[in-house]
Amino acid sequence: MHLKNSAARIVFCFTIIFSFCSEIFSQPVSNFNILKYEINVDMFNCFIKPFPHSFSANETVTVVPLSQLGQVTLNAVNRSLSIDSVSSAGISFIHENNILTVNLDKLYDTGETFDIRIYYRHNDIKDSALYVREGMLYTDCESAGARKWFPCNDVPSDKAMLSLTAKVPSNVLLASNGLLSDSTVRGDTIIYSWVSNFPIATYLMAIAAKVKYNLDVVNWVRPDGENMQIRLYWQNGETGFNIANIKKKIGKILDLYSKLYGAYPFEKLALATTNKDFPWGGMENQTLITLCPDCWTEDLVSHEIAHQWFGDLITPMTWADIWLNEGFATFNEAIWLESQYGYPDYKSYIAREAEKYLSRNPGWAIYEKSWNVSEPNDSVLFNVDITYSKAGCLLHLLRYVLGDSVFFSSMDAYATNPDFKYGNISTPEFVNFISRVSGRNLEWFFDEWVYNPNHPVYQNNYHIESIGSGKWKVDYTINQIQKNTGFFKMPVELKIYFTDKMDTVVKVNNDYNFQTFTFEFDTEPRKVSFDPFNQIVLKQIK
Repeated sequence: MHLKNSAARIVFCFTIIFSFCSEIFSQPVSNFNILKYEINVDMFNCFIKPFPHSFSANETVTVVPLSQLGQVTLNAVNRSLSIDSVSSAGISFIHENNILTVNLDKLYDTGETFDIRIYYRHNDIKDSALYVREGMLYTDCESAGARKWFPCNDVPSDKAMLSLTAKVPSNVLLASNGLLSDSTVRGDTIIYSWVSNFPIATYLMAIAAKVKYNLDVVNWVRPDGENMQIRLYWQNGETGFNIANIKKKIGKILDLYSKLYGAYPFEKLALATTNKDFPWGGMENQTLITLCPDCWTEDLVSHEIAHQWFGDLITPMTWADIWLNEGFATFNEAIWLESQYGYPDYKSYIAREAEKYLSRNPGWAIYEKSWNVSEPNDSVLFNVDITYSKAGCLLHLLRYVLGDSVFFSSMDAYATNPDFKYGNISTPEFVNFISRVSGRNLEWFFDEWVYNPNHPVYQNNYHIESIGSGKWKVDYTINQIQKNTGFFKMPVELKIYFTDKMDTVVKVNNDYNFQTFTFEFDTEPRKVSFDPFNQIVLKQIK
């Protein structure tokens, strides 16, 4: 997900806080996994004046118990969804407090797969998950919106296969996750069938549809030589130059990320613009990225495509791990710039993100353990300064600590590891894995930058003196004065300038506070610069 602007962010946050908190935070404890959702929706009337939000649907949910199971509890927001009946293994239900409890026809043992069929309707209300306006319909589910348009186990850790069949007017183009397996026209109606070949988290399941959508198809040749479709859904009135630029660049973005992080992991890629109701800049729905209207920009598109690896292929275990989505996507905006324009542009981008954090730091850690069980509201979860800017800069700091070779080989190992691909990862698992594959114990790094809040504030000093025989001594003392967090151990570069207009850079490990480093030179030093290349971007100097 990419934020659009601060004004939209504020409006969205108030909506979440004051209208929908009870819908978002109620979450049953599951003793089952969902293997597949088969969703059939009749959205025909949503595209006909007066463009209601109501539709009828049924879904078949394939379930596997983790322990003996006599009922299944799913998320289904009462305000949004009305449940009509259940069948197959479901014999009765209760729908209250945004939870759908389905009683089963028998006790099912661990590993004994069964289906529940649910017949339901979406009510004619606006709910910040299903958006309908004047011939356009789309969904937007992060973090807890999927439960507003279909009953589901709405947690990022329970990824499932998806097939979606949708009935709409024949002049509507409709996109969803995966591949289009069929589209059948019957008079004034078209029925689309989309099927995903890979598991998806519920917050990444999506629909985007519009009367008279424009569709451009770009053929991209994967690194293995296979062809893949990139589908661009756009609207009349959008800037043709921007769309043309993305059509030219999108294959290069995929080439770059495939080279760095392993082959593009899905069967297709599509991007679709939305309308003024969309609260974000973009949303990384698996194989169907949604964008704000006319938002065909390289930074946004590169951000959302990076999510196909970091967020979609490897999904956070819980919302406490969201920085592994947004930090990586933000960082890779800078990596895209570096690939096109060079390291200075990368560094300028990282410095801008650091300044966002430093000027507006709200004071909490990137990782909050309590979010594993009690999700905060979205204004906290998707705080731009922590979850995006600081987390993105954190990866630059890790690159600095490890060096390019070890850093990028570790990131490739992470993104291609079979234990995580098409599954989930927690922050502790990530820390352990990166420490192992890099050959470095990085617990200290993540302790200070991820698990603790804030950043170092340096108030350093140095002393230059002649020690005779044409030699000079420099004593440099590194002093951190922050009082709102602990000490930040870091490798530090010092640049010494000499009176003969020469200079040298030394690198030291700052392991404790008030640490003094002593250097001797044959030429008279005239000054010392701390972190001259601004590698420790998350810092202040007094």
